[in-house]
Amino acid sequence: MVSLDELRATVLRMERWLTAVDELLVKDLMTAYEELVPRFERDLEDERDQLLSRGGALMLVQQVWKERV
Repeated sequence: MVSLDELRATVLRMERWLTAVDELLVKDLMTAYEELVPRFERDLEDERDQLLSRGGALMLVQQVWKERV
């Protein structure tokens, strides 16, 4: 099982990478993602679940962007 530290590092790395993408679609999707993060924290008590949800949302942003390129 992946440790919480590894999950945190992965999510932070993905957030930094996607935030740096200079594309309007990605910026809009990251704005929506930033609105979801507090909801994940509010609705999911377990930090692992929060991080996995954030990671899944970030993977969706990445996939949408890659399909447009």
